[in-house]
Amino acid sequence: MTVTDQSLEILRECHQGGTSVMFSGDGVDIVFQTQIVEIGNDHVALINKVPPEHIRAMMNSKQFGLQSKMLRFQSTTISTNGEQILFPLAELDEIEETRQAERFPFDADERVICELVNPFDRETVLSKGVLDMSATGISLRSPIASSLFKPGTVFKDVKVIIDGEPYTKTAASVVYTRKLMDLNGKLRVQVGFKFEPISDT
Repeated sequence: MTVTDQSLEILRECHQGGTSVMFSGDGVDIVFQTQIVEIGNDHVALINKVPPEHIRAMMNSKQFGLQSKMLRFQSTTISTNGEQILFPLAELDEIEETRQAERFPFDADERVICELVNPFDRETVLSKGVLDMSATGISLRSPIASSLFKPGTVFKDVKVIIDGEPYTKTAASVVYTRKLMDLNGKLRVQVGFKFEPISDT
């Protein structure tokens, strides 16, 4: 399925609003947070946030990904104009299953945090910045990897706080962890959670 007019409009909203998007290639085990510079007739131009030491492996990738809000696209080719990364619209395929729930991304300065109670000692409270959130899940940024965030681990007490005010409280299970390079070039860990029904047990 090629990119639709509706999907292009969402990409335009990200461009106009300065909303960050995620760029990846299967030759590099890091996802790069970046921004859209331009949406042309035949391409989407991204700020190149890939450090020099990863450029060769990135360009040797067989599959490239672009995630924007609830949309995820993939392409077998990318190019460059010498400054930006260019995703060719003609080769861009939309991955349909990610449209189930719109994701709302947050920048580090938007003061959206998540507090989680350690499920093993049931006392320690962990505070992490929120990358994005939808009706079905949330992803957090962490400075380092932790065995606490092994996929399948269930956190029964998860609170989302926006500008110091409680927003929601729920349970959530870890779905994935991956390396993330943020807009400032700092290497983080992104942890994806799926919301679960709250249990009294």
